[in-house]
Amino acid sequence: MIYAVTFNPSYDVVFALNSDFRIGGTFNQVPWTGFAGGKGNNVARAIKQLGGEVTAVGFYGGPLGDIILRLLTQTRIPYLNEPAADSSRLCLTLLTDRVTEIRGQGPYVSCDASLTLLRRLQSQIRPTDWITLSGSLPAGLSPNTVTQWIETLRSSCQGIIADLAGENLIAAWEAGVTAICPNQNEYVALSTKPTPSPSQHIIITRGAEGMLWYPPMATTPQKISVPAIPAKNPVGAGDVFVGALAFALSQKSSWKASLTQAIATASASVATPGVAEIDQELFIALQSQVTITPSSVEL
Repeated sequence: MIYAVTFNPSYDVVFALNSDFRIGGTFNQVPWTGFAGGKGNNVARAIKQLGGEVTAVGFYGGPLGDIILRLLTQTRIPYLNEPAADSSRLCLTLLTDRVTEIRGQGPYVSCDASLTLLRRLQSQIRPTDWITLSGSLPAGLSPNTVTQWIETLRSSCQGIIADLAGENLIAAWEAGVTAICPNQNEYVALSTKPTPSPSQHIIITRGAEGMLWYPPMATTPQKISVPAIPAKNPVGAGDVFVGALAFALSQKSSWKASLTQAIATASASVATPGVAEIDQELFIALQSQVTITPSSVEL
């Protein structure tokens, strides 16, 4: 089982607009789709599409929280839910010739609620399970929350992958997370860079330029590349990568094989108009085109 934790879930709505969209205009009968969102829920949907067993974990409140949970149920993703006092957030994606994202504010989540959900998760996990921690933290939680979750869960599972940012990402690394997966901008912005570790991986995603992988104790990275794909909607591709990586590792694949599968899956997702949807045929075709080579790039 893979447990995909979303600290700040959202109801994601994608509007497909014409290229003549302009601020201040009125646009009627615009096609739209709603998704169970937040980065961890995108991770969960990717794992489900790949045939993996996954449980979504998070804090949900109000009418939007109910909608998100119904959507998870419709996609046959079980969930472990701790109620939030306020409403879950709404996030909008506007697709024109560019991608515009508007991310709403999430609910306040108390440290007590976080500890309750953590203890519930701790009681369920097995030594063979994987855990992903993704996205922003809602008001009320802090990097100390990340430290507490990892220190509590790490010895009870196979591994934990963190896709966080800023001080939350630093806290995850220092707490002993198995791998961190920031994008390039997030990694460059870190006030403290991770130091090489004998058991931790650093994976830096770079969009169409692929990614950089620092295996344990490495001081120079491996560059992982795949042919560029015309993008319809790149939103959620990083989450698909994390989900595919966790799924492959849960199937006992090596790190190199797992990263190959993950980057092919992420690339196959940008070719779809949805959020964290995977073009299965393209995914299969791309796997044989992934290259892993030594890199002199340093960030």
